[in-house]
Amino acid sequence: MLHPADLGALPEIAAQRHADVPLLSDTPWLGLDRDVRTVGDFAWAVHEYADRLWATGVRRGATVAVVKANHYDIQALACAAIRVGAVPALLSVRMAPDELVTCLGLLDRPVLLVDADGIERLAAYAESLPRLTSGVFALHAPGAGWAPTLDASGHHEPIPWSGDGPMIITHSSGTTGAPKLVAQSADSLYGHAAPQIAVARQLDTTGIAAKCLSFVHARTASGLVAMLTVTMPFLALSNTAPEDVAEQLVAHRPQGLETHPNLFLLWESLGTRPQRPFASVERFLTSFDAVHPRTVRALLNGSDQPNPVYLQAYGQTETGPVTLRAVHRADLDTLDETSRNVGRPFPGITDVRIVDDAGESVPAGTPGYIEARTPGRGHSIIGQPPLPGPGEWWPMGDIGRITENGSLELLDRVADRLAGTASLLRLEDRLLDALPQLLEVVLTPGPDGALVVTVCTADDQPLELELWAKAAVTAGLPADTGFTQRRWADLPWTGSWKVRRHRIGTR
Repeated sequence: MLHPADLGALPEIAAQRHADVPLLSDTPWLGLDRDVRTVGDFAWAVHEYADRLWATGVRRGATVAVVKANHYDIQALACAAIRVGAVPALLSVRMAPDELVTCLGLLDRPVLLVDADGIERLAAYAESLPRLTSGVFALHAPGAGWAPTLDASGHHEPIPWSGDGPMIITHSSGTTGAPKLVAQSADSLYGHAAPQIAVARQLDTTGIAAKCLSFVHARTASGLVAMLTVTMPFLALSNTAPEDVAEQLVAHRPQGLETHPNLFLLWESLGTRPQRPFASVERFLTSFDAVHPRTVRALLNGSDQPNPVYLQAYGQTETGPVTLRAVHRADLDTLDETSRNVGRPFPGITDVRIVDDAGESVPAGTPGYIEARTPGRGHSIIGQPPLPGPGEWWPMGDIGRITENGSLELLDRVADRLAGTASLLRLEDRLLDALPQLLEVVLTPGPDGALVVTVCTADDQPLELELWAKAAVTAGLPADTGFTQRRWADLPWTGSWKVRRHRIGTR
């Protein structure tokens, strides 16, 4: 019997049901004989990649690592590897080269697939790659002397997947340390997808869902399961620049729009442009971090729909989505007081609690450590001891509290706690509201326990000290609080556009 999260078989099955449903991209698919524009085309691409992997000798039990430019073809490559019985390991090309090499070492000699970006990223380690991999192939010409083009073709034999055992490997963001390689079984990946499928079946999904994500992330893999299960026209956005995004939104007028929180922050100004890029959007969605209130207002006010909604999911690679919150225009007046509320667990699917230092549950309203229980618990973390089962409580690495109505409020990351401060995240929200010139502000504890403030302006112009002092007081900081200004592009970003806070002062 087919497993509902078997990504090796799902594309073909979905193509049999609705081959003509749009599956679009803002950039072309390279290295194939035709472009991909429908679900049927996607299934064909998966079949083509599976033939090429089979011709190189990839078989059941192999690992196929992918390091390439962010494009939706990454998911087709993952499906192709799964289809021939291999385990895909999707690695962000935005990772530091030494971290990529470390990940390859943990994967026990995978076949490595690269494109021009991957070749450039790993060029300095070309001599060591033969010791770390069982072969390196470029996905399209030109390759490199150490990465011949993957262009041979054979007739593969599809391999069905059971629920247990690793099926796909992705990695954590690396916000507070080195990225972890998290393996998902078919069961745990479906645990990620099940809440999405349940929500999608309650919505009108006839319009295009546009998504600008890190396509190596577990969120994208589980989203693919949901998209192939529930008919949903799709637009993959690889370009993140506001001008490029605006052009695509105006051209396709999507019904839904999902991206990373810091990209929504970058796109705030699109909401007031004459072309109204957000005009058609009924649903804005993010699932990596809570978005600043200022950004939520810009999104909802930028839509011309009668009742647009901002959907905030909370979770992580190891758990999948844990909670969900919906914000409407009617909620904007009170949004500041609930800016880091991430909603309630999915009924009958996920659960959340707050515990103290001793691991004991605390009453509603009491801050403590957030723990979650979810069927999306990852199968394992490569190179680490076995994970507890999906029925066990999992520490999320965040501090929060349960409100009186049962929803979850984030206060801080455990790694970013600052003595005497209730919530650095809330302070960041207040600073952004008080100073519209700010594009980003990051508050972290310094080695001496003092507050470290890093700011970016929308135009990279120097931040006026007088304006900053007023904003600091408005937000609840001393007027003499200093800051370091950096260009937004120069912050140490993860592949999912989170700031690597532990590196904020080192790059």
